[in-house]
Amino acid sequence: LFQAQSGSMAPQLPASLLSCLPIRLATLMSWLLFPCQGSVSRVTNSEPDEVWHMFLLAGQSNMAGRGSISDRSPSTVAPPDKRIGVLGEDGAWKVPAQHPLHHDKPDVAGVGPGLEFARAIVDFLPVGEQHLGLIPAAFGGSEIARWMEDGDLFQAAVEQVRRGRAAGGVLSGILWHQGESDCANETDALAYEHRLRGVISSFRHELVDPNVPMILGELGIQFLDLADPLLTYAKLVNQAIVKTGSDATVANVAVASSAGLEHNSDHLHFSVAAADVLGRRYAWKWLKLTGRLNVSLRALVGNSLEPPLVDPSRRLDTPTEAGIAASRAASSSFLAGSSTRT
Repeated sequence: LFQAQSGSMAPQLPASLLSCLPIRLATLMSWLLFPCQGSVSRVTNSEPDEVWHMFLLAGQSNMAGRGSISDRSPSTVAPPDKRIGVLGEDGAWKVPAQHPLHHDKPDVAGVGPGLEFARAIVDFLPVGEQHLGLIPAAFGGSEIARWMEDGDLFQAAVEQVRRGRAAGGVLSGILWHQGESDCANETDALAYEHRLRGVISSFRHELVDPNVPMILGELGIQFLDLADPLLTYAKLVNQAIVKTGSDATVANVAVASSAGLEHNSDHLHFSVAAADVLGRRYAWKWLKLTGRLNVSLRALVGNSLEPPLVDPSRRLDTPTEAGIAASRAASSSFLAGSSTRT
């Protein structure tokens, strides 16, 4: 867990694994790895040798985040980390990134998976490249049509990435969570897979990056109110997401499971605890796609960050056994990994 550097012993344990340690050791490692930082500042230009790894956060409200910021979770109580920034509307990096990342609907914006994703992967980046920039582009209630090549949200997201590049960023991935707004009728649900593949292709073409990793997130299919006419075909949409993200012919695409995750008392949005777990599942998939996992990491984490995808053949209101186990493991990790806000 430690590696000699310049004659000293420097902590090398990624923050994402702190939750696997006993609470006292986890707290000590948190102090070593994440010294308290100051207030939010504005970075207009990166140093010439700095590399900002950018991640586009796209989709609708469950990516934007609707978890309550007042609830305690790893991403709401962790000390701010100046290695993680968020792109502001003025095209400058704001550091450190803090909830809410999105301001699509300021009265309800809250905790989504983006910040916990960033916290989970930043220590896996090369030492000289541990600058991670989040680009908030998700918009609550948006249909996939707005994310297709001619859609307003697609165009806005592409422009945000260009601003990030101008501010010293390199696009390293796209996180996608969308689909609830396309579940009201069978026509849209059946067309979702084709449209989603088009979104992936359009982003890669427009951003001139044909192999940029893109992680899709499952809908909260186990808690969605399928009696709601707007969600009648959620099962079909989720199947399209899983099929697209699991297709070996589509390079560098994966799916983060929603198994065992809880809702925010509205049967629609992930709770703050669930959003954090989902963020770590996105991180695990990205690390896997980019070749950063090894046998030791897999042994330490087990399947808690990669539970089976929701089985569409099961009752949609009944969590899978694997999902329940993963949820319990994640809940235990919250207690072990939490630290005091500064």
